Amino acid sequence: MKQLTTHLRGGAPIACGLALALALTACGDTSDTADGTDADGATVQVETDYGTVEVPENPERIVALEFGNEILVEAGIDPVGVIEPNPGLHTPEELAVLEEATVVQASSLELNIEAIASAEPDLIIGGVREQSHEDYEEHFATLSEIAPTVLFDFEGAGHELRDMSLRLAEVVGDGERAQEERERYEERVTEISQTHADQLEDHTFAVVFGVDNEFAVINTNAWGAFILDELGAEAASVTEEAGTDFAAWQSYENIDKLQDADVVFYETDVAHEPDPFTADLLQQDLWQPLTAVENDQVHPLRYSAARTWAQGNDVLDQIEQVLETL
Repeated sequence: MKQLTTHLRGGAPIACGLALALALTACGDTSDTADGTDADGATVQVETDYGTVEVPENPERIVALEFGNEILVEAGIDPVGVIEPNPGLHTPEELAVLEEATVVQASSLELNIEAIASAEPDLIIGGVREQSHEDYEEHFATLSEIAPTVLFDFEGAGHELRDMSLRLAEVVGDGERAQEERERYEERVTEISQTHADQLEDHTFAVVFGVDNEFAVINTNAWGAFILDELGAEAASVTEEAGTDFAAWQSYENIDKLQDADVVFYETDVAHEPDPFTADLLQQDLWQPLTAVENDQVHPLRYSAARTWAQGNDVLDQIEQVLETL
């Protein structure tokens, strides 16, 4: 059977396949319906960035779109549909759970409406970068015909992202744990910034990753560098070149711009393995004379782009371990 897919831009392909997609849903178990009623009939109203949505109080079949996978695995929920799992973002155990589900959204964000309908969800969840709001809004009605759809917008790569994930966790019944992670994060930031105030003040820090024959130095408004900044860490001077962007992009010949960084973190997957581009960066001749390299202060950093408060706490733990060596 031909798959019915659509990119977030352009609604024509989605409309052509909607009748068939909904027919597939109708052929399945009708105890969970698209109006948000679960098997017990209990529902709750959720205020989203796309309007008020009535959702099952105890959803059992959940489809995770963009930013939804980590919400479900942290909650211990087995999804019925997922955005294509990224091996770098999940543990082997989490991947094993996600790979049991149907892929309903490609990593390119292309939606497979037939697959979503075939999964017979009673809830669809996802996080949306604010600049993508119009794209998702265009397809919101279509998704809502299949099941109640809860989408929350966010902007930035700091608290806004993690608070969005907290709101999604609340929708799937995992809000208490997620809120505890947020509170733990705030307590840990205060504790680490006070305990290691001297190390944070007396050293400069950078967070980097590699691309094709280039590297990026993460700005203090994004990802792991945001967390360092929140702790009160001094950023390496090259970070200023990012301006308001999330990173300063540099060619290999500019590696020496990291010379004033006493500590360098490089982004990795959850096993602390860098991607091929970052691994290549670490092998460059100009990399070896850096102060941080010579002082053994180059460290892997997983979950740099922490999407949840639990991941943010993992980043804090890693940073603290490094601070204890300074």
